Amino acid sequence: MRKNPLRRALSEGRVVCGLAVMSRSPILVEILGYTGFDFVFLDTEHTPIGSDMTLENLIRAAEASDIVPIVRVKENREHYIRNALEAGAQGVVIPHVATKEDAEKAVKYARFPLRGVRGADPTVRSARYRCGDFDWEEFIRKSNEEAMVIPLLEDKEFLSNLDDILSVDGIDALSFGPTDYALSCGLSLLYDYTHPKLVKAFDAIVQGANKKGLPVLSAVNPPTVEQSNKLKDMGVRFQIFGVDIAHISTTFHVLMQDVVSKIR
Repeated sequence: MRKNPLRRALSEGRVVCGLAVMSRSPILVEILGYTGFDFVFLDTEHTPIGSDMTLENLIRAAEASDIVPIVRVKENREHYIRNALEAGAQGVVIPHVATKEDAEKAVKYARFPLRGVRGADPTVRSARYRCGDFDWEEFIRKSNEEAMVIPLLEDKEFLSNLDDILSVDGIDALSFGPTDYALSCGLSLLYDYTHPKLVKAFDAIVQGANKKGLPVLSAVNPPTVEQSNKLKDMGVRFQIFGVDIAHISTTFHVLMQDVVSKIR
């Protein structure tokens, strides 16, 4: 298990900047790393990416370009979390954590015994296939210490359970899913952080996390200096500046509107 520089950066109070990748493109992952982003958020929940070579190659691209791979798994299940970590993910984002029991399961699934129930094998990629001077005990220890467990709070039930969720030992950060949260509240909103119900939920997460000394992973929407600084002033230093597909779509739209349409 590789050392996780995000842990050090966040513990030192630095802002870490990433981008979500849904395109399944190792090229874009490498570009993000070579550009200088700190982490890449690999989304398997809303893409066909499974526990397969596609995910491994995305993580390889991250390692090749020196960017930390964080994987949002499909569900809060041991095999999804284990497989992401076995492929080399340095953190897992667990969707739809709404109760203390959900959070406890996520932590247990990500840690080897006695801290958890994660299944183990020494020939997986994160163990470097047992090559070289392999130390099984060191691999277990480092894996338990370095991998980040990040519950994604996105159901209306989580708010009344927030204190209990925060009491779970082994959580390394929290994240808020504003769109799914809005839908669970009967609101059809897309990344609208201005609605009072969403403001209340997000503020509760940030305040609770700050008291526990936990980072909050949040989208910077819109992805501007002003919005980033606003989040930073709240104590939110774990920041995602959009999704690759959305940025590509916007770039192509601007090119069409400003250049191609005028040539035609």
